[in-house]
Amino acid sequence: MTEPIQIALVTGASRGLGLVIARVLAKRGYSLVIGGRDGEALDRATDELKKDAPAVVAVAGDVTDAQVRTTMIDAARQLGGLSVLVNNASELGPIGPLATFDVPRFGRLFPVNVGAPMFLVQLARPLLTARRGLIVNVTSDAATGAYPGWGPYGATKAALELLTRTLATELEADGVSAVLVDPGDMRTRMHQEAFPGEDISDRPLPEVTEPFWKWLLDQNPHDVRGQRFAAQKKDAPWLQPA
Repeated sequence: MTEPIQIALVTGASRGLGLVIARVLAKRGYSLVIGGRDGEALDRATDELKKDAPAVVAVAGDVTDAQVRTTMIDAARQLGGLSVLVNNASELGPIGPLATFDVPRFGRLFPVNVGAPMFLVQLARPLLTARRGLIVNVTSDAATGAYPGWGPYGATKAALELLTRTLATELEADGVSAVLVDPGDMRTRMHQEAFPGEDISDRPLPEVTEPFWKWLLDQNPHDVRGQRFAAQKKDAPWLQPA
């Protein structure tokens, strides 16, 4: 019997870490649904990924938009299902002390970094259950590091971490696994926005995480359920205390 084509959905995949993850998946023969706010960048990513992936469906738009999320899940369903959901899209927000933070900004950060991943998990659950799939939520050391200026962003990632560990327990009966991945400090546009005008060329490019993603895709999702990984380590084990 022919094995079904593996299918993955990656948010924030037009550039940076999301595109690196999508590349690894494409080279593994996954069909892809990719999302991103920058339509032109998403088109370029699509053209590149089509060289390896059996199929690529790009959905441009903000992941906080319910219609965008529904379109992505519908696209995965039309491709045949969903094996891997990667919630990579996130928003940094302003860097600065909590004492002067514009508290209403939480109304943007939490919907992007926490709400959207949970909505996508809910929508994707039947597809992931059918394939005993894997949810990958991208986190940050800011979730536990208490770095000055990074409090609001770190708070969203701390919330995502707790919810992911809870999902790993709640979805076990469905055969669905959930993991956390901290990609580490990287040379990305989002990180540059945190340090405007500063030279961040000493940070590694997101490609440094490729060995980890290759390793993760080789694992049985059941064996990694609920775990937290540091993707920049040179080699296994990538596991970190949750």
